[in-house]
Amino acid sequence: MNTMVLTHGWYLALGLAAIVWVAATLQRRGLAFLVRWWEGELPLVASWNHLLTVGVYLLHVGCLLLALPYGGQATDQTEVIELVSTKIGVVLLCLAATLFLHLKAYWALHRAMPAAKCS
Repeated sequence: MNTMVLTHGWYLALGLAAIVWVAATLQRRGLAFLVRWWEGELPLVASWNHLLTVGVYLLHVGCLLLALPYGGQATDQTEVIELVSTKIGVVLLCLAATLFLHLKAYWALHRAMPAAKCS
């Protein structure tokens, strides 16, 4: 089997798994912040939560696919591992940046609440 096919396969599988894990975590754990901010208006909260999750998927799957051809050629198994780990490292850094931006937004929502709402 061509080593680049193996490289791309592992890159896509690991990258998509990481994206699904982070998006599911944001959707599940961010819900409490949104419920609190929107004072329990569940249809609105569910809609916002879903839209944020779709945005995470679109952004990161798009970047994952755009980055597929970059990074050089792997001619043996060692180079496959090195190339995949480098590319997955970039994906994980991008996911971490998005996670921290979400946390910052949730924290800003929390801080913007009047004192009476926070108790």
